[in-house]
Amino acid sequence: MEITRRTLFEAGAAAGAGLLLAPVITSTASAAVPPGVTPFTEQLPTLANLGVIDATGGGSATIEMVNATHQFHSAMAATPTFAYRGGTVSQNYLGPVIVAKQGVPFDLTVVNSLGAHPLASAIDYDLAGVVVADATGPRASVHLHGGNTSPGNDGDPTDTFATGASKTYHYGNTQEAAGLWYHDHALGITRLNVFAGLASGYLVRNGDDPGDGTTGLPPAPFEEPLVIQDRMFNADGTFLYPPNVNPGTAGRPWAPEFFGDVATVNGKAWPNLNVARGKYRFRVYNGSNARFYNLNLKSAGRASTFFQIGSDGGLLNAPVTLKTLLLGPGERADIVIDFAGLKPGATVVLTNDARAPFPGGPRAPKRGGLPLSQIMQFSVTSAPGWTAPLPPTLRAVPIAPLATAARPVAAIRTMTLVENLNSLGSPLMVVLNNRTFEAPGATTTVGTNTLEQWDLVNTTVDAHPIHLHFTQFQVLNRQKFDSAGYLAANYGPQPVAVNSGSFPPPPVAAFLRGGPTAPPANERGWKDTVIAMPGEVTRIVVPFGANAGGSVTAFQTSFTGPYVWHCHILEHEDNDMMQRYVIA
Repeated sequence: MEITRRTLFEAGAAAGAGLLLAPVITSTASAAVPPGVTPFTEQLPTLANLGVIDATGGGSATIEMVNATHQFHSAMAATPTFAYRGGTVSQNYLGPVIVAKQGVPFDLTVVNSLGAHPLASAIDYDLAGVVVADATGPRASVHLHGGNTSPGNDGDPTDTFATGASKTYHYGNTQEAAGLWYHDHALGITRLNVFAGLASGYLVRNGDDPGDGTTGLPPAPFEEPLVIQDRMFNADGTFLYPPNVNPGTAGRPWAPEFFGDVATVNGKAWPNLNVARGKYRFRVYNGSNARFYNLNLKSAGRASTFFQIGSDGGLLNAPVTLKTLLLGPGERADIVIDFAGLKPGATVVLTNDARAPFPGGPRAPKRGGLPLSQIMQFSVTSAPGWTAPLPPTLRAVPIAPLATAARPVAAIRTMTLVENLNSLGSPLMVVLNNRTFEAPGATTTVGTNTLEQWDLVNTTVDAHPIHLHFTQFQVLNRQKFDSAGYLAANYGPQPVAVNSGSFPPPPVAAFLRGGPTAPPANERGWKDTVIAMPGEVTRIVVPFGANAGGSVTAFQTSFTGPYVWHCHILEHEDNDMMQRYVIA
């Protein structure tokens, strides 16, 4: 078995609490890459292969969720999968990329024709929402991640529909150009439905980003999605999702995180993309269950620079030059890579050096590390490419800070991230505000068109990507704090008992250490998912309406009603790391 996480607290804190915590072991204890699976021999499925639904003119379309088989690598047997099928091609994994236009409404009807679940053995019937029928005809809920949608069209995890039923979602597209995505969100089985294939891209266009090259950004065929996922397979090609092997919970289908040993991009294992000598725009999605990626470009063993032009919710004010790009599950990045200076025949490898779990997992496999160091390859051809200069300014109206002296926040809320353990130190669940999902009295009510500051207080040892439905927010800053002290003062002796302590949680001010740190340049755009690092307070400024405090937001329509916010590590959100908030 492979030990892949630190103990929950430093040795001194654990000793002070009178508890010796056992190491946490992930679900990947005996994985092996199938024989013959070699990197860079499969060609990347491009936008043309994935298929497109053109919604720029509005109207409606229908996609069907189906069982299928898909070959991730020519050396592997076909894998039973799920797919969203519709658009210009017949998908066997993932789904068509939907291209919409700002201000042009679009209706998407989704038909649930799913049968036997490819990961039925991993269904955990102790999780909230799970029903016996999920093994043979799973529930589904389609969430437009990052979308400015009403509660009834949001894809709430409780708003599911079963096999044989359908649902029509209305998308007003009342937001800026951005790389959104749609994926399953059914309560208790999100991690398995997405793992099986229910995810794809959703691009919104506008005058800043019409997609035709007129603004200087690379157009088709030099614009491609990169949906990065880690997967694991049995020798017969079927998906492998090992059960929990932690002390006291061994054999339970739910595991704290899933980390695969095969990198897939757009549904192919370690693919290659032949590129012309010019610029390419890649819409990068971290579609993994739990793995963070710290992406690098390596050419002839040397790191190469690239440019980030957009974040979750739209374009940045100006391109940001990078050598590394950190993405948590659920985050997206809009990047440009320039291959013009490379000779035909040159190769560039997209690599990853993020630890798993992030950031404290061991690096070396012999110590239980779970590295996935190579993601895909680019092979430079002699063909001429897109060589127009990258525009120095990306937006007609620059992004301005939401909160100012003239527009103060209406409330500052402390929101905690807390891990609950058994007596052996194994994780039972991770929760928000130390409350289970929809626990009585745990709903946060916010005012419509108000501007709030949320202080995400991460008391766990892992980073968590926190996603808020409905809104696009701004990262204010991060600051370290005394995690063990705050836990002891507010939740008592360890391990923390779930649903204990006060709600809302008390402020963290007395436990802060050092000063706040501003976000990096590529994190100063619109965000719907943010990485909350362990031992840090991550402060975000959140508009709960299109006219929040008089600020200019990334979206144009206000709604009232219930939404959710949650960790986007899928194993965590399936096991109650999710809370309800209501706009009133």
